[in-house]
Amino acid sequence: MIILGLSAYHPDSSACILIDGKVRVAIEEERINRIKHWSGLPVLSIKECLYNLNINLEDIDYVAINHDFLSNFFYKLKFTIFNQPNFNFLFQRFAKNKKKSNILQAIEDELGREFKTSCKLVPVEHHLAHLSSAFYESKYKESINLSVDAFGDFVSLCWGVNVKNKIIVKDKIFFPHSLGTFYEGFTQFLGFPEWGNEYKVMGLSSYGQPTFLKELEKVIFLRKNGKFSLNLDYFSHYKKNISLSWDNSAPTQNKILSKKITNLFGQFRKKDEPLKEFHKNLAASVQNFYEQALFHVLNHIFPIYKIKNLTLSGGCAQNSAANGKIIKNTKFQSIFVPSNPGDGGGSVGAAYAAWNKFSNLSEKKSVSAYLGPQFTDLNVEQAINKFKVSLKKNHCKILFKDNADDLCKYVAKEISNKKVVGWFQGRMEWGPRALGNRSILSDPRNPEIKQLLNKKIKKREEFRPFAPSILCEEANNWFEDYRDEVPYMSTVLKFKKNKKHLVPGVAHIDGTGRLQTVTKENNLLYYKLIKQFYKITKIPMILNTSFNENEPIVYTPEEALHCFLRTRMDVLVLKKFIIIR
Repeated sequence: MIILGLSAYHPDSSACILIDGKVRVAIEEERINRIKHWSGLPVLSIKECLYNLNINLEDIDYVAINHDFLSNFFYKLKFTIFNQPNFNFLFQRFAKNKKKSNILQAIEDELGREFKTSCKLVPVEHHLAHLSSAFYESKYKESINLSVDAFGDFVSLCWGVNVKNKIIVKDKIFFPHSLGTFYEGFTQFLGFPEWGNEYKVMGLSSYGQPTFLKELEKVIFLRKNGKFSLNLDYFSHYKKNISLSWDNSAPTQNKILSKKITNLFGQFRKKDEPLKEFHKNLAASVQNFYEQALFHVLNHIFPIYKIKNLTLSGGCAQNSAANGKIIKNTKFQSIFVPSNPGDGGGSVGAAYAAWNKFSNLSEKKSVSAYLGPQFTDLNVEQAINKFKVSLKKNHCKILFKDNADDLCKYVAKEISNKKVVGWFQGRMEWGPRALGNRSILSDPRNPEIKQLLNKKIKKREEFRPFAPSILCEEANNWFEDYRDEVPYMSTVLKFKKNKKHLVPGVAHIDGTGRLQTVTKENNLLYYKLIKQFYKITKIPMILNTSFNENEPIVYTPEEALHCFLRTRMDVLVLKKFIIIR
């Protein structure tokens, strides 16, 4: 059985292919078309998935999409009757649903091929797709499964449990109330208007103190039974057209908070306005209140089912600072967040849900974030030849290391000498994090590295932190409250007091780090590189950030070379080729 999974006409549109219960390839459209968080029909991703596995449209048995127009229909009808949103609001949603219902024809039109007659479209409710993307990738036989985001299919939060390998949804929180919308609204208020900028507020929050909790209690209310509601006086998303631009574009969003919010917090920060203590404290307050609300939900759910394992999905599952505090603040003992928990991961979740619906067999979990395309040594050599003139102008030297151990020894030595290294290996990561295949690497001991990377290479805000990739067997020696592997950089933990001064490049201002644990089984080459750095420095981790410069993570060797040449990286490693500036 071959299933094409899609997240379409929604930010982070993507495609995947699942064959006989195993995800074989997955890619977000933004990686190919180079438009961050792109929304539309992911034609390029579909083509890449088919090409990667050498199959055609006529081989596909089902197309699963992470949207079901008929789901929660009563709540949609009730909202429409009682709130009477404007015509544009309704028209946008009708047009969007129509596009999704005709998606098989749209794909055939774009690819110039036809599906087999028996191929069917399988609509999967948005949050069921989220829950599936987490549970069916986890190691758990039983778990409580929670999805939290802005909205999808009229729902912002959903929880369930699994019974005989099937996810049973138990409860939901409906539009217009949403933790994701709460966080997004204040992200805009703090002067970060682009779609997906919530991680900037999370990073900024560690520089402030939560001094505005009383004010936020007027904006969002925690209710009984693990529920919450927004004070809609302070929001405008439910009564006017604030729809995303969703067709063949980067997503955009109007302001979510109403003008009344200025009575509590003053004026919206302008994008280029300096960050003041007020902004840092408000960010800390928003983060703190989000965490309170999340723990409020989880502490309601746990006593009902008394299952110690939790899977977390939806866009809010990328709030790694909150994730790192769940075990301390709830009775859960183990947490799993998939490598792509947000909307992009919905294609994988939809494919798993379809497989579970039509097959009596168990899923074959991919247990890897490395699901994207890869390139051969010949591809790399051809790319280098295209850039020969530019490389010569930059006085670059090219080495070739055929042996993996020799390669890792050489690169580890360069990193220990405070060099900044672009590292391009194997299959591209699935999800928003670079996990050692499309990464920029450097020495975590270097106290100047944050400023250098943010200003000269990443070209982003100076407060933004960098992550440590650590040998899994050493994580317990370096981080407080470490329990489980964190292979996808989904959790922030505190460094131990006697350790954080050793790695100022990856220890955030509050003494935390968003760690990635690396094992031989998960990524052997990356493990070997960190191990060699450990031998040289006695530090079992390296600084890891995504290989990009205000763009999607690099996809091809050519894009890696472009990024290397226009920034101040010292070394570029393309598979076995080493380019030294």
